[in-house]
Amino acid sequence: MIRVFQVKCATEDKKEMEAQLLKKLHMPTKDLLSWSIHRKSVDARSQKIFFSYVIDAKVKHERKYLRHKDVQPRPNEHYQPVSSGYHPLIDRPVVVGFGPAGMFAALILAQAGYHPMILERGSQVDTRTQKVHQFWQTGQLDPECNVQFGEGGAGTFSDGKLTTRSKDSRCRKVLEELVRFGARSEILIDQHPHIGTDAFVQIIKNCRNEIERLGGTFCFDTALEDIQVKDGNLVAIQYHNVWHPCTAMILACGHSAKDTLLMLHAHHIQLENKRFAIGVRIEHRQDYINQAMLKEYAHDPRLIPARYKLTYTASNQKGVYTFCMCPGGYVIPAASEAKHTVINGMSYAKRDGTNANSALLVQVDESDYGKAILGGLAYQEELEAKAYQMAHGYAACCQLASDYLDHKISTAFGAVQPTYALGTQFVDLNTLFSNPINQALHEALENFEQRVPGFVSSGAILSAVESRSSSAIRISRDPQGMSSIFGLYPSGEGSGYAGGIVTSAIDGIHSAEKLIEYFEKPQYNLEKEGCE
Repeated sequence: MIRVFQVKCATEDKKEMEAQLLKKLHMPTKDLLSWSIHRKSVDARSQKIFFSYVIDAKVKHERKYLRHKDVQPRPNEHYQPVSSGYHPLIDRPVVVGFGPAGMFAALILAQAGYHPMILERGSQVDTRTQKVHQFWQTGQLDPECNVQFGEGGAGTFSDGKLTTRSKDSRCRKVLEELVRFGARSEILIDQHPHIGTDAFVQIIKNCRNEIERLGGTFCFDTALEDIQVKDGNLVAIQYHNVWHPCTAMILACGHSAKDTLLMLHAHHIQLENKRFAIGVRIEHRQDYINQAMLKEYAHDPRLIPARYKLTYTASNQKGVYTFCMCPGGYVIPAASEAKHTVINGMSYAKRDGTNANSALLVQVDESDYGKAILGGLAYQEELEAKAYQMAHGYAACCQLASDYLDHKISTAFGAVQPTYALGTQFVDLNTLFSNPINQALHEALENFEQRVPGFVSSGAILSAVESRSSSAIRISRDPQGMSSIFGLYPSGEGSGYAGGIVTSAIDGIHSAEKLIEYFEKPQYNLEKEGCE
């Protein structure tokens, strides 16, 4: 099999794809035995739209065609399970958190016959959805079950983007499992695949059912309260105020479980500060984004809703970038702590909302929050508490982007109306952020307005504070995937090793593989353990 890149077509017609494939390879029809699409993207950079395909083909005289440009052997992307280790594992492995990392860690363990126990501090996804909507409607926050905590993790209430720069072979495994659990098969070939909040819910439930079928056990509304360490080894964990033996645990608790990180810090686990980002959500009308990005193709149903991605390095060397752009989406309340305001963005599967939004973020590091371990967490917390105080509650701190540049409190919205469910409060965001952050954001907005006319002046709204795009801490781990506490495997975004749904899922698989490679399958009576 060969893989052929840059097969360009004017349409999505399969006869044209095959004709262009044959033309690119100078191949007679008789040499082409079969073919399939591996990846599809849209090239709209010139005056004419092209669909660009990566095609896998079975051909005669393979060596001959491998000499052509844009052709290589098709790699083996079939997932290869790892072999079990030989060190005894008396108790079943525990997975803490059921976001993307925890989901795929638990799935791999279950498929390998390890019967994992999954602890999730939030509720099952249906109950969780009810609690999230209650918060959005009434402002009544459940600190244990919200946009950050609960079955599916923070990615449940997002655009469900599945894009990643990772070349890890496990990426295909993730996408194939998502399709098996109900995602559209197009995610296997789209260059910018996404699921959407509404479609993700059933996928999560199907994954949970499969893990249970394979012997896994779920404990919802169950937070990890403490761990017991003896001679540097994990020996027990506490939940529901009861101690349970545990010698192998994958920690995939997400980036907002501050109490868990503080507990681990008290046990002297090795932590590192890492760069993360804070900023705002910028909201435009989607039809403006379509026009700005696509020009004469602004109404082409094959291309809308349009997306964008912008970056800038400020004169103070701070990187500024758009992140998690949500076409046809909504700015949402995403707090997990009382009297702290956090916002995020999400889209439904159809992406048919009036507005588009994106995080507009500035990189921060120890120069912003100091060298003390957990200083980044304190920095996040201070910003979120300050935003809550400025808005007198969970309303979003808002300002027109043009007024932010002029240091002027806005008095009315223009062409863009906010989508944030809990209301808005006009403030001067220059008083929320530090001078270095404001300098970087000002310069970036001025630059983006030049590159994309209207990016500021079309009535764009800034809402704050966007502070949970990634973890402020990394839990150190060794080549065996373990932390400085033997038997504890840090995993996913909350442990500082991922930055999205797919990369988190890949890291969860990686952590499960490391556990499997070291420990043999546990031998015990499954019924003796539960969640009470």
